[in-house]
Amino acid sequence: MPLRHLCEPVELAPGMTVWAERVQHGEDAPGLDRFPHYHSVAELVIFQSGAGSFWLDGEEIALHPRSVVYVPPMCHHDYVFSPGEKSWVLVQLDADTIEALSQTVPELDLANPFYGVPSEGQAKQLDTLCDLLLEAGQSISQTAIVTRTAELIVWAAYATRMVTPRAQHQGQKVALPVDRLRPALDALRAQPGKEWTLEQMASLCHMSANYFSRRFAEIMGMSLTTYVRVYRLQLAARRLVQGREAIGIIAQDAGFASPAHFAFQFKQRFGLTPRAYRQAGQTRSLPQPTRTSA
Repeated sequence: MPLRHLCEPVELAPGMTVWAERVQHGEDAPGLDRFPHYHSVAELVIFQSGAGSFWLDGEEIALHPRSVVYVPPMCHHDYVFSPGEKSWVLVQLDADTIEALSQTVPELDLANPFYGVPSEGQAKQLDTLCDLLLEAGQSISQTAIVTRTAELIVWAAYATRMVTPRAQHQGQKVALPVDRLRPALDALRAQPGKEWTLEQMASLCHMSANYFSRRFAEIMGMSLTTYVRVYRLQLAARRLVQGREAIGIIAQDAGFASPAHFAFQFKQRFGLTPRAYRQAGQTRSLPQPTRTSA
């Protein structure tokens, strides 16, 4: 039976640029089977206990306690674990944060995945930074201290790298189903408010409209229309929490026909009006998102 693939358009909670959590399984925990997936956030995992393997584009690398794995946005990956105790810290950063960090610190190659094994000193440094991030995330909204701490963790993790999985391909990237859709996804990210038609998106990917529509639903698990709506609402939700821009401007920039239409779609998605959502987000009273496993 072929492996099922999973893609989520945006996995961070609205208004967040960084998510961090500590995941722990006890001695009686079962093994975790492979579930290949990809998502639009970058993922950094600092393993602390347990044994298993890291799967990327058809290749596997053994995981050991203290392994570090970084996966850029929209990169096909997974983890497999043996039964028993296992724990790790998961840090996810949105694509814009990763892009800004890459521009600020160009020596960091964050467009490609990496795997590392920290030294004792590096492991202590990562533990300290992770503790700070987890504590700050519980008491502080998405302010500069949370983002900067996450960036420091990425920087410290990068210093541990030992293997770049794709280097084994000698610069040749393995073709993945989602690659056929990247021109359309990149165009949406660059101009989320544009009135994209199915035909335009299909043309960017050199497909007929009917074939593009079928392949998009197969690969992404939802129709193009649903994906675009969810993506725009997530972007709008972030802007509502992060600033004080007029709601009408946010709605227009996100591609909604009117503030009323935006408010209707927003409440259907999040259960709150845009105004109530802004107030809840800025006072950090939003419900926690439902998380998928790493």
